[in-house]
Amino acid sequence: MLSTFRTPLAAGAVAVIGAAAVITAPLDTAARLRAALAVPSSAQVAMTAWQNPIVALLDSGEMAENYVFGGYYNGGDAPTPGAGEANWPSAGFDQAGGDVLNYLLTQKPELGNYFYVGFVENFAAEAYLPAVQQQLINVADYVSVVLSGLNLGARELATGVWDLPSAVTDAIQLVVQGQFAEALTVIGDAVILPIAAAGESVIAAATYVLNNVVVRAGAVIAALPQILTTFAGWAVGSASILVQQTAAIITGVVSSLSALNVEDAWNIAVDGLLGPSGVPGTLLNLITGAGEQTGPIINPATDIPANFVPSFRTSLQAAQWTVRGALQAEPATEVLPRQEAPAAAVVSEIPAGESESPAPVEAADTAGTASGSPDAGAPAPAIREGTRRAAVADRADRSGRADRADRSARSARSDRGRS
Repeated sequence: MLSTFRTPLAAGAVAVIGAAAVITAPLDTAARLRAALAVPSSAQVAMTAWQNPIVALLDSGEMAENYVFGGYYNGGDAPTPGAGEANWPSAGFDQAGGDVLNYLLTQKPELGNYFYVGFVENFAAEAYLPAVQQQLINVADYVSVVLSGLNLGARELATGVWDLPSAVTDAIQLVVQGQFAEALTVIGDAVILPIAAAGESVIAAATYVLNNVVVRAGAVIAALPQILTTFAGWAVGSASILVQQTAAIITGVVSSLSALNVEDAWNIAVDGLLGPSGVPGTLLNLITGAGEQTGPIINPATDIPANFVPSFRTSLQAAQWTVRGALQAEPATEVLPRQEAPAAAVVSEIPAGESESPAPVEAADTAGTASGSPDAGAPAPAIREGTRRAAVADRADRSGRADRADRSARSARSDRGRS
């Protein structure tokens, strides 16, 4: 009897335990699966550790806005800690030498001669076409010299025609006195000298223009390899950076998913595809920004070419400034109208109490050298413009004084002939 009762009881206990195992098994498996996938529970989902894609896009938009309208440039007066990263975020300027590179971007033509971070402000500061500006200045200079040469030639002819009756009278008097050779000399001087002087003025003006055009065209041609190298560096370097960054994003996402870390995979994808430190920011830095620093810069002369990829904007600005520098080249010896007048005669034409000031070009060059700029050989744009205008004014002043001295010398020769 006891044996009969115990058997059903044991069977019932086994059945209850088995049912409980069946009921609880799915719950236990779901919990372990959720833990393995690292999916947070409803109490844990605060999204604080997960990147917000909208915020990432807004950060990229702010970066783009600064690169177009940013009316500032931090660290443009001297290398300033943190200025490079503030101007060009996520462009590698937080590495060693980034602040020096940020400063040199404002100083060197081959690095763009930056005035502002924003494209629009930079455009307004330099009209964004410095090469075109310089060419217009050169053309205006050529036209001025040619017109002055023609004007001076016409004045020589007009003066000769006006003085011809007086010379004829003097020649007649010399013939009456039997001085036939002297009479021929006076007539020859009255006719030939004005024509020769007029031709000399025109030829000098044409020679000046021709010499400058040839020298500057040669300088532009010589600068083309550097310009092409800069654009090639931008194209190749940009492609390399984008390929490496894309590969890093894909590798990071796949690696996180293989480790069942969905949060890291999400953050890598959002930052890489939408954020300023990812592909959008890299594209902005390589197109409208200054470029990307890819390594430390200890010695700018060697490290900038090796560890800096210029942007398209930097390449374009550098090309403009390089061409502008080539268009400012001067012939070894300029031929200016009426520059060969005797020094004594020129000095005699200076009014009492006045003295000639030092050459403006030398003063400007000294100022540029004393500035302490790394690019001491290339004065700042404002200094270069002032130097150019001073040189033009100095040339006009020298031409006018030489013209007055030449007329004085010709008058003295005429007086000697009459005597």
